[in-house]
Amino acid sequence: MLQRRRIESLTRLPVVIGAMVVAINSFVGSASAADSVLNGGTVRILAIGDPAFQAMQRIHGQLEKAAGGKIELRVVDFDALHQQTLLNFQNKVSSYDIVAVEASQYGEYKSGLVDLTSYIKKSGIDGTDFQEAAWLGTQFDGKQYGIPIQPHSEILAYRKDLFKEAGLQPPKTTDELLAAAKKLHNFKPGVAGICWNGARGTPLGQTYLYTMGDYHQPPIALAKQGSGFDIQNIKPANMKPMIDSPAGRAAANYIKGLMDYSPPGILNMAWDERNRVFNQGNCAMLYVWSALTAMWDLDASSSVHGKVGYVPKPSGPGFPPASSLGGWFLSIPANIEKNRIPATWKVIEWLTTKEMLTELTKHGDCVAPRHSVASDPQVVARCPVISAVDAFSRQGVFNGWERPPVAELQQIVDTVGTEMHRMTSGQVTPEQAVTNSQKILDQLMRQAGYY
Repeated sequence: MLQRRRIESLTRLPVVIGAMVVAINSFVGSASAADSVLNGGTVRILAIGDPAFQAMQRIHGQLEKAAGGKIELRVVDFDALHQQTLLNFQNKVSSYDIVAVEASQYGEYKSGLVDLTSYIKKSGIDGTDFQEAAWLGTQFDGKQYGIPIQPHSEILAYRKDLFKEAGLQPPKTTDELLAAAKKLHNFKPGVAGICWNGARGTPLGQTYLYTMGDYHQPPIALAKQGSGFDIQNIKPANMKPMIDSPAGRAAANYIKGLMDYSPPGILNMAWDERNRVFNQGNCAMLYVWSALTAMWDLDASSSVHGKVGYVPKPSGPGFPPASSLGGWFLSIPANIEKNRIPATWKVIEWLTTKEMLTELTKHGDCVAPRHSVASDPQVVARCPVISAVDAFSRQGVFNGWERPPVAELQQIVDTVGTEMHRMTSGQVTPEQAVTNSQKILDQLMRQAGYY
């Protein structure tokens, strides 16, 4: 889940500036195979104001020309997207052909989406070219409900220049991160040790769940599966909250420890603010969604351009690195007019081709769900994070269990985000925050009838 931007626009006109026209001439000129995608028709897309769809807005006119039809791209903020998607499911006939779905929302949405399995098989789309966690992340009960277009994960960005000057190596564990943050805090005037999401509610709630993941514990009692946990077959007994656990307590204490090395205003810091402060050169490290690194990687005027390295989110001592899969996937509402599904599938298939995903990296989308895109030297030169994230994916770092796809996920996030904020603001101890969260969520699950 990325920024809560207040962006809402129905894009029907090209959003192009001079250099972009030149940059995509070859793309349009070589798109003859795509001319039959729409055949003069229209596709209606409901999406989020995140990099992949913002890139589409920038080259909207060229996309329409290449597709041979009209692309109605409605871009809204996260909360509006969630609300409008749920309302659209209630319509007799869907107002949209394609909806952008966040990785963790499939537990809530899947009953309202088309099973794409048969279309994938007929098309011959190569699932092995996609990052494994992203490709498998929308599969439930043998059915696949989405195709990755902007999957990403929270990773650690660090200032290579400051680490070198301080004689430090990038941290691999939470203990090493705290030690590095301590040494780098005010190492240079006005530079904090680390930026992260400390704002009440969803920002801090996600931080807490990801930190539990550093200690290899999902927020509910999922069954173990290999080196991870089973999110395909979640049973009522698996819904027991696990906040009051060794991992839950370790996560609370770790977050409390981060406070000493954080910038002013950390209690109100969320996605946009943490990135802005880091981009201005005022943090030595940053927990960041990998899709949001274009702010400094693509902008030569950034204070930290060319100075940033990336490593997996540091794990708790003795645990392997783990990072929650997030980001956006393309899905089809089940209440769409049936005769629109084949053409809609063609659009999804086209938008997620190697060629299209490569093109989007030229216009601000530093994400490459396909390995073939991530291995392109020109793509990596534009967006260094892409090579790093692809390597992390191949190492099996990404997972879906830190934010399990259950309908109650947002309530879990809101609860811990509220209670942990009481802790970071000094109202309760870490132990009390854990206990309070466990009690609230246990009551929620009992009222829902899980046990």
